[in-house]
This record gives sequence, C-alpha cells and structure tokens, in this order.
Amino acid sequence: MSINIEQLRRLLKAVNTRTFRGKAPPGIPYPYIVYSNISVGKKVASGKTVKLMPLYQVSLFTTGTEIDLLPLESALSNVPHTDFMSIQGDENDDTVTNFFTQIRLIEDLENVK
Repeated sequence: MSINIEQLRRLLKAVNTRTFRGKAPPGIPYPYIVYSNISVGKKVASGKTVKLMPLYQVSLFTTGTEIDLLPLESALSNVPHTDFMSIQGDENDDTVTNFFTQIRLIEDLENVK
C-alpha cells in the first residue's frame, strides 16, 4: 500500500509520540523517531508530471536493542520499505543505535500546495 506524507506522519506518531521531521530537539529521551526527505522522484505521463514520489528515511534512535524496533516494523508491515539497517554511535557515554529504512511516498500534484 502506497502512502502520502500525512499518512506516514500519523503512522509514525501512533508508534511513538516522540516523532520529529529532520532532527530531534536536544534532550529528548530515547527511543524516538526522525523522518527526513532524502530525494524526490516524479511520475510523468504524456510529458507532464502527474505525481511526486518523495523518498523518506525513517530512523528509530534507541539506547536499547532491535526489540525496540518491533512496534515500528509492525506498523510498517503493509507499507513497502527497505529492510532496516543500523548504525551505532556513542552519545553521553551511551551506545545509541539508529535503525533506519527508506519509504517511497506518493503525492498527487493537485494535493500539493
């Protein structure tokens, strides 16, 4: 099932109310979700762009383990996305893991203002 940005926001906030676009504010407790636009594709028919197809990265930042990822993975079960990958880093003597995936959205041009 393809979704648009509003549907993605609602889905992510249903998983974790600490959901932010681009970057989380300082001091937010883990886990939290960040989603970012990383590219914009388009669908062209008869020489006209009829749909925008933005690609978003969705990241779950946690000091826990892959168990923290299960609610997000479950919520995305009907949404096409890449397999989750992870990167670990250190922050304030804690190991923080960024579990991330990419989701292609569909936006009708008449809905984009």
